[in-house]
Amino acid sequence: MKRLSVWLLAFVLLAGCWEKEEEATQSLIRPVRATEISDLSSLHDRYFVGTARAAREVSLAFRVPGSVVGVNVQVGDLVTKGAVIAALDPAPYQAEVDRLTAELESAQATFENAKLQTDRQRSLVEKDVAAQATLDRFVAGETSAQAAIDSVQGALDRATLDLTYTSLSAPFDGRVVAKYIEDFEEVAAQTPVLRILDAEHIEVVIDIPERYIALIPHIEDITVTFDALGDVVLPAEISEIGSEASATTRTFPVTLIMEQPEDALVLPGMAGRVRGQPKEGYEPFDAIMVPASAVFVPEGETDPHVWVFDAGSETVTARKVSLGTPRSQGVAVSEGLEFGDVVVTAGANSLREGQKVSLLSEDTE
Repeated sequence: MKRLSVWLLAFVLLAGCWEKEEEATQSLIRPVRATEISDLSSLHDRYFVGTARAAREVSLAFRVPGSVVGVNVQVGDLVTKGAVIAALDPAPYQAEVDRLTAELESAQATFENAKLQTDRQRSLVEKDVAAQATLDRFVAGETSAQAAIDSVQGALDRATLDLTYTSLSAPFDGRVVAKYIEDFEEVAAQTPVLRILDAEHIEVVIDIPERYIALIPHIEDITVTFDALGDVVLPAEISEIGSEASATTRTFPVTLIMEQPEDALVLPGMAGRVRGQPKEGYEPFDAIMVPASAVFVPEGETDPHVWVFDAGSETVTARKVSLGTPRSQGVAVSEGLEFGDVVVTAGANSLREGQKVSLLSEDTE
């Protein structure tokens, strides 16, 4: 009887621990990622804000040091590809090229003489007039003369290349937006001297929520407007779609490119609004879509569920759903969800019914 009492006491204590553990689990506020179920057909009615930047931009620098003798452009000037826009004094580099050219001619003359001597000794050896050891010395001298030519030729090639580096050319058609030097300044190699932006093309980068990103390739008639340009509407094309979402906002960067308008000037840093229309015949909006990571099957059941967040109680509730055909933009849900529901998209398998959660990030309109 005493032993039975001990077992009952132990069971009561363990049950109390389990209850406390259960209460602690329920009271634990778990951070989760979630998304609001929205009507994707509204995509063509909204706009995304982005920031303009140059499609190409470069800071130009001389590859060799020297004294600046000419900067042929000012900030704001348009330049064409290949145009010389700055130059260093070439005299020291030209002098080095001339010196090495003369040294090369001397080395070539030495080699020709050594070759003649070697040929003469070889003839004498063949006639048994001279010793083989003497011929070997002349052959070594000829080889040394050839090595001297190769060495001087390499130095001359480098000096000639350095001479070409004394002029700086525009790598593409562009606009000068910064000038860091003036005439007669001494500059070190690789010191930025000018900055050029692509004068013909401009890019705009926008952030697209993950529930929209799969639809982007099916959008056309994309236009961009800038508050600074008034009613100017610019056609744009998608040039790049980011493959990785931001860890904080769960959005993907999408880059659009457009030509500079003739009657206005889009400058880097300008804020623009981007709109687009679904391609004709493309109808992806006939079902509610959720990420595949949002769907789970509770233990002991066979039907798929999702966690729905209740903003009032800040808790989650498992809701049974009926799934449709998987698509590139997610899993179609035919029953169980409505527009406006907030669904947990990550960590579904680690939650419990009624658990309090906090949203790490929500897609906002």
